Amino acid sequence: MPKIKFNTSAKRSAAPAADTNTVFGKAFRQDGQCWIMPCDKERRPYLLGNVKNVHNNDLVEIEPESGSKTPKAQLIKNYGTFSMGLLNEILVTHKYKIPHTFDEHIVKECSSFPDFNDIRRTDLTALPFVTIDGDDSRDFDDAVYAKRTADGFELIVAIADVSFYVRSGSRLDAEAYKRGNSVYLPQQVIPMLPEILSNDLCSLNPKVRRPVIACFIKIDNAGNVKASRFERAVIKSAARLTYKEVEAAIHGDFSATIKKVFTIAVQPLYEAYFALDKARTKRGALNIETDEIKIKFSKNGEIAGIEKQQNLTANKLIEEFMVAANVAAAEFLSKFKNPVMYRIHDKPREEKLADIKPLLASLKLKLPPYPSLQPCHFNKILEICRKKGIGNGIDSLILRLQCQAQYSTHNCGHFGLHLKHYAHFTSPIRRYADLMVHRAIADACNFETAEKELISLSAAEQTAEHLCATERTAAAAERDITARYLSLYLNPLTGTEFELKISGLSNAGIFVRLSEIGAEGLIPMRTLPRDYYQLLDADSCLRGIETKLKFKLGDTVTAKLIEAEPVSGGLIFAWLPNKQNHFSASGKTRYSSKNKKTAKRSKCSKK
Repeated sequence: MPKIKFNTSAKRSAAPAADTNTVFGKAFRQDGQCWIMPCDKERRPYLLGNVKNVHNNDLVEIEPESGSKTPKAQLIKNYGTFSMGLLNEILVTHKYKIPHTFDEHIVKECSSFPDFNDIRRTDLTALPFVTIDGDDSRDFDDAVYAKRTADGFELIVAIADVSFYVRSGSRLDAEAYKRGNSVYLPQQVIPMLPEILSNDLCSLNPKVRRPVIACFIKIDNAGNVKASRFERAVIKSAARLTYKEVEAAIHGDFSATIKKVFTIAVQPLYEAYFALDKARTKRGALNIETDEIKIKFSKNGEIAGIEKQQNLTANKLIEEFMVAANVAAAEFLSKFKNPVMYRIHDKPREEKLADIKPLLASLKLKLPPYPSLQPCHFNKILEICRKKGIGNGIDSLILRLQCQAQYSTHNCGHFGLHLKHYAHFTSPIRRYADLMVHRAIADACNFETAEKELISLSAAEQTAEHLCATERTAAAAERDITARYLSLYLNPLTGTEFELKISGLSNAGIFVRLSEIGAEGLIPMRTLPRDYYQLLDADSCLRGIETKLKFKLGDTVTAKLIEAEPVSGGLIFAWLPNKQNHFSASGKTRYSSKNKKTAKRSKCSKK
């Protein structure tokens, strides 16, 4: 490992306060001393001293010491040679504290489930339901069906009847509550429910009778919902289809599986989707484009490749069917007195919108008065910016303005979808909130085996807070571990030049995105030409006062990868000048009397 220089001069900020938690990191040796590169990329390396039983690339746990300018630490535990599998296990268990095993009591409960045929259910096995999921999906909790009617379509969204198996008060229910949701990591899925449920009894596998709660929805040709109802039913999926398979079929390329069901099952789904999409467009739901990536692994666990997920029409089809069922559930439950676990999304905070005004002014755009703000106003900005070629950066900026969606018993609607009522109903295998909605529907519809006593308002509010917390933890773990795999994948390419999109600007430097694989990195201020730099137009532009160099949100820049560290997930690039960016760097920074004062006040000056 190359030598690392540590600046402990007085000009740097004071040493950080004493750490209260242990730190995990990878060991490396330099000048006879053992140093630890922390897994947290915000931390500096720690000096462990001349410890003989720690070797290069060992993964260790340390306890930081206080009272020294150079961060020092004591060894707690050596886990052995670093590997991504070992790091994942430690992050999941220690950093994020995600439960990932089921105890023997839960396993025992799962050996004696009742027979779903013991209660009254509507028999829908004659209808050609299909599941449409990703290539490597293993749990199929939703199946869909559509048919034309005289004035539109009848849709049926069938969702696995998890509440029949997971009863309130059971150990299984307590464990599902504690987990809150399944966690999807690049090389591992940590399920909310044991596999006998998630991959078998509650998975709507093809050609097998499965219990469901079915949402019947009638829509007109413009996609407007005219009526909906819920029934406990049993279905038999006609086929397990993939998004790519369905997308290919709509363009005339039929697989052997889809050919058998295309006319009776897939074509009506597409026709119904186009009606729903009309309603979505008219409603003005927020239209932010985000990239999702898929990391593929070989049989021996090596990264085989990384691909950006395509947002196919087939994906949108399922999304719109699920949204329609979620709305139906929320609207139905809102008519009763019992607490409802809504999925809410408030409008952006008024004070945050002030941050974007300079940018909008530079584009000769503006938002309406706050009380009138709707998603369509952001869509208009996005549309204009995409035409100007800066859509990627503006997508990120507008996304950061939004409030975080959350669970709540107090309904304020869903701003992003532009809906008055919304709840999560369609994924009870992987989200506890959906399981609660299923139980509430079973009670409201007087289904057999409905819960005798539903959750109180105060308990529901506490549950909402808990589920928001477990959701944030899962998202952070997925983001964190994915970043490490991306760094591992790019590590052999250190020294390579890349074309990158600017996704953000700050005092730290230029945040960039490698669009092909969705990797995020930083061009630190120290790699830019020597100058004083100013953030302008709501932090959408970084300008050098002396060099006149400008970096704008959404711009493409050329940079060299200088660091890709899997242990922390960090990617560091060095900016490279190109033909579009001419500058002079004389080694001395000069200012005119006109700009000297401004430069000294700059939030992100660089000497």
